[in-house]
Amino acid sequence: MDFSTFTRRAPYICAQCRSQQLHLRHPRAYSSTVSIAPPPPPPPSAAVHLTTRRLISIHGPDSARFLQGLITANLPIPQSDASANQSALSAFYAAFLTAQGRVLHDVFIYPTMGTHWHAEMNNESSDPGFLVEVDAAETEGLMRHLKRHKLRAKLKMAVLEQGEGEVWQVWREGERWTRHGGVARTGSEQGAGAAADERRRRWEDGWPRLTDCRGPSMGQRLLYLPAAQASREGRPTDLEELEQAPLSGYTIRRYLRGVPEGQKEIARDDSLPMNCNIDLMGGIDFKKGCYVGQELTIRTHHTGVVRRRILPVVLYPHGEDVPGKLEYNLQAAEAVEGAMGPMGEEVEMEIRRDDARKRSTGKLIARVGSVGLGMCRLEQMSDLTVSGEGSSYGPDDHFVIAAPDGEAMVGVKAFVPDWLRGRIREPKIQRRVDT
Repeated sequence: MDFSTFTRRAPYICAQCRSQQLHLRHPRAYSSTVSIAPPPPPPPSAAVHLTTRRLISIHGPDSARFLQGLITANLPIPQSDASANQSALSAFYAAFLTAQGRVLHDVFIYPTMGTHWHAEMNNESSDPGFLVEVDAAETEGLMRHLKRHKLRAKLKMAVLEQGEGEVWQVWREGERWTRHGGVARTGSEQGAGAAADERRRRWEDGWPRLTDCRGPSMGQRLLYLPAAQASREGRPTDLEELEQAPLSGYTIRRYLRGVPEGQKEIARDDSLPMNCNIDLMGGIDFKKGCYVGQELTIRTHHTGVVRRRILPVVLYPHGEDVPGKLEYNLQAAEAVEGAMGPMGEEVEMEIRRDDARKRSTGKLIARVGSVGLGMCRLEQMSDLTVSGEGSSYGPDDHFVIAAPDGEAMVGVKAFVPDWLRGRIREPKIQRRVDT
């Protein structure tokens, strides 16, 4: 028999082995991301272009009254001389809420009266004007919310294009007692007059800016508006003098201070403003009159118990010593990145006790390297007492999250910064009255 006519068959390979061979030849796309180095620590002084933020222009006779009915902070309404009253105002932090008191958007609001930009864009108009800074991904959502409540108000609204307005954050950590070292004041502490002026800052050199008082040493918020470039020479001095850092540097500084920002960290229509520390960051005036979402906000402030708040967290390799200090550790960041990969869209990972029951105690909502933010049950993940039940937290308690592969574990340690601890109210113990 002539065997040369037979076709030689390839040896049989089972499906599992064939899959392994295919994996070795063509590794998954995401497998290479594990080797991506985590970002470096933020520099002590820098300027960061916040590409994650956009601006909305609101201008018209009714613009101040319109915003006053929608935001959590107090905005004085111009009475007699609109231009004089409006020029005395400065930018501030606030939030838009749903009718049920849930957070829609965290914003900064910049009055524009008296600036070159206002004169050029509005043809020297004396009507009040504002720039509303919001999460770039939520710009259209906020515009829909504003249009829904506009009704017959005399005003105009428009979203600034990317090249028309830029949001920057600048800081100098060495200037502790200057404009870069502001600390947040609660709404009840701010009030009117001099106390309110500490929260706000007036325009400097024609550029809109404010001291970011959401946390200590956050620096300054600065708007660069190229449309007004014809009225002056050059860019703001801070942008020329300071080193430009990547966005990750600003994000790490925020996380180390426990400051959330944007709807990836402050979920839209999900949490109360107190859960997100907007009250502690000076974004709510509890003495203010009616606005959308006020009823539940005021009731929670006076009679409710806030059991969950956003806290800064440090992540570390499971099994190693628990970090004793809130800091960004590059070596730990590399280990965490190796176990979990870079933080992507898979936010809100469950934080659980590292014991047999693995009970949930919070959620990891954001992370960069080894630091992040977590929505934590205060009496389970910290020594704070916010109710009459007392804290169940112990110094030997450990907490973990599961890596995306479901096998590796990463340790989580929540911290309560001093500025945050000093502003969280202790529960009022009701004394029993015998009759």
